[in-house]
Amino acid sequence: ALEVACAAVEDARRAPASLAASRTGVYFGAMWQEYALFTRGAAEAIHAHSAIGWDTSVIPSRIAYSLGLRGPVMGVATASSSSLVAVHLAVQSLRSGESDMALAGGVNLMLHPNTSVAMAKLGTQSPDGLCRAFDADGDGYVRGEGCAVVVLRRLSDAVADGDRIYALIHGSAVNNDGAT
Repeated sequence: ALEVACAAVEDARRAPASLAASRTGVYFGAMWQEYALFTRGAAEAIHAHSAIGWDTSVIPSRIAYSLGLRGPVMGVATASSSSLVAVHLAVQSLRSGESDMALAGGVNLMLHPNTSVAMAKLGTQSPDGLCRAFDADGDGYVRGEGCAVVVLRRLSDAVADGDRIYALIHGSAVNNDGAT
C-alpha cells in the first residue's frame, strides 16, 4: 500500500518527501485481515510488521507516518464498498477544509483460503467464477485482489497549481443495501 501510495503521489508530479508536514489525509479501505491467519498460534512467525496485517487501520497510519503527513488518517472496513467509502470520506475532508490533499484507496489480498471457503459456503460467490455486476444473470461476486490509490485535491487548488487532472468527483454518498 505504501509503494502504491508513493507511485500515485509521483504520478501527481510530486515527490513523496515533499508532502511531509502537509495537511494531507489518508483514507484507506481494507478488509478480511487474512494475514493474521498465517501467524496465529505460531509465535516464531510474528515479526515487526505483523501488526500491520492484523489490524487494517494500521495501513493508512503507516502511510501517513512514513510520508510525515499531518492530515486525518482513517482505515475503512465497509465490506465491498471499503475503497469507495474511503474516497467519499476523503472528498468530505477536502470539501470541509480539513485536508488540502488526500490519498484515498484500498487494498485486498487473498492470502489464505479460509475466506474464500467461508464465502462459498455462505453462497455469495458466483459458482462459475464470472462477475456479472448489474446483470440479471448475476449469481454472486468474484473475489479479486489488488491495490489502488488516487491523489485528490480541490479543483480550484489543482487548477491553480497546474496539476494534471484525470477526473472530477461531482458528488459521493454512502448508503446501506439492507437485505442483500
